[in-house]
Amino acid sequence: MGEKGRVTEERAEELWKRNLAALKARGSGYDYLPAIPPVPPAFTQVQLLPGPFPSLRITREEGGSLTLHSPIRAWEEGRELAGKAPIHLGRCLLVLGLGLAYHLLALLPSLKKDHHLIVVEPEPEVLWAAMVTQDLTPLFSRSQTILVVHPEPELALSHIKRHLNGETGTQTVFWGHPPSLRARPNYYDKVIKGLKRVKAGYCRPLGLKREKLRILLINPDYFLIPEVMRAFRQLGHEVYLFLFQKRRDPGEQVVRRILEEIGKLSPDLVFTVNHLGFDREGLLLGALHRLRLPSVSWYVDSPAIILNLYDGPKSELTFIFVWDPTYLPDVRAMGFERVHPLPLGTDPEIFSPERAGFTGKWFRQVAFVGNSMVGSLREKLARLPGTPEFQALYHRLCQALRSQPFRCLDTLLADEGLKDHPCLSGLAREERTDLEAALLWQATMDYRLNCLARLAEFRPVIYGDPGWRTRLGRPFSLRPEVNYYDDLPRIYATTAVNFNATSLQMKGAVNQRVFDVPAAGGFLVTDFREQLAELFHLGEEVVCYSEPGEIPDLVRFYLQRPELRQRLAAKARERVLREHTYRHRVAAMLDTIRRTW
Repeated sequence: MGEKGRVTEERAEELWKRNLAALKARGSGYDYLPAIPPVPPAFTQVQLLPGPFPSLRITREEGGSLTLHSPIRAWEEGRELAGKAPIHLGRCLLVLGLGLAYHLLALLPSLKKDHHLIVVEPEPEVLWAAMVTQDLTPLFSRSQTILVVHPEPELALSHIKRHLNGETGTQTVFWGHPPSLRARPNYYDKVIKGLKRVKAGYCRPLGLKREKLRILLINPDYFLIPEVMRAFRQLGHEVYLFLFQKRRDPGEQVVRRILEEIGKLSPDLVFTVNHLGFDREGLLLGALHRLRLPSVSWYVDSPAIILNLYDGPKSELTFIFVWDPTYLPDVRAMGFERVHPLPLGTDPEIFSPERAGFTGKWFRQVAFVGNSMVGSLREKLARLPGTPEFQALYHRLCQALRSQPFRCLDTLLADEGLKDHPCLSGLAREERTDLEAALLWQATMDYRLNCLARLAEFRPVIYGDPGWRTRLGRPFSLRPEVNYYDDLPRIYATTAVNFNATSLQMKGAVNQRVFDVPAAGGFLVTDFREQLAELFHLGEEVVCYSEPGEIPDLVRFYLQRPELRQRLAAKARERVLREHTYRHRVAAMLDTIRRTW
């Protein structure tokens, strides 16, 4: 395959002549190309980069530049990408992005003689650059290769459709070069959308057409996954689990295995939580876009913090549901179009008085089950600069956040006049995200400690991580973390007053306890969130405090009135079973997708 290193000027001229001759030898009417210069032209839109292997830097649609290949491992990258090409799914492979053709040259040995290859590239100079760096004659000499190089997607589409009107159109499969897709996302989106109307076996029609769906559920052993899987199955859908270890399995391997599963199962929908399983570079999302396969990511943690680390295409086939509606503007501002609210819920097969074995006897007066945030905070702070100047900045931001705790980092810095602080200028994107998370965990830890301090007279039991031992002592009774599926339903059912102090990442939403406690038959005192009033009747089905100073009187009042507690808990449970199970949430999710797509 001619895996040579740096290309000299003489070698470039030799390659140009050879490739030009191969292009001219091709029959007319197949390709759609700009006028081909007789000699290598000067480049104005792209830049060839030095290195062991030729690479190319191009300007992105939205500004800035992007390098298409690693100058160290370009051929290795090409072979890896070629190994993922879905050539088994159809006789016509429509390739989105030429680059310097490493992936195409690596793919050729795997193609059958009658396998059609349509290569689409918007930038003529990318083709010229490939012609002075690679021996493209194996590609150009194939009679089943079609080259479409034009900056106007509508004109490129017109040429492609003429070829897809024949028998090859029944088995067309999309395959993209990820860096090229990231450089020209709008161009390739128009090409893909324009081809959706062309009859193509693996180019899916819009919408979830079948009543009974086949769903690939990506599972990194997250607590919510079993409940969602059970809800899908209760609604009559087929669910297939893809298991992986988040901290152990390499990201590239996870993406490759997911695509292999998709090839085997041909699902109607891919589902995950918090974007888990999706790579930060957007390779999986781009692949799903090309396969016209919709994906759903349900966010039950701050999407602003998670998505800040993700690049890649923003596909119209990506549905994002957020448990807290206050994050809707943030996610839409990142370029995602299909963003919808979806609160948390509960699984009554896990949380029920029968399963909890509740006999009407309470074994604890007051209890709180939750994380101290000590470990999470320590982990984030360890990744940040340890200089005295940065520590002073951090403590200043913590102090400012206490007065208005729901501000994002950018707003907080602007409010405090610290946007141009010298300690921030050298932070990488990951460090900036860690800073925002650290401030959030710090604020949540301080808030929970403030709330729990008001419970001291009731000698509460605290179930949670070892971090509590560094923050609480007597009269609190500290117990280890409990199993969500076995121990927690019994604790909720046999505690007179279950207490809740919501994480501050939830600006307007309620957390899991608000649904799980009443489902188990327990009574809950929680802090007010706007979503609470939308989901329950305040005072009739749920009891809440507006600020920590109200906690002692509220808890004391309900501890003295067991019959009132039971009556409120029963009404809350009726509401939860009627409207707030995961079966309700999954049904609402699918209904939203069907209505809006």
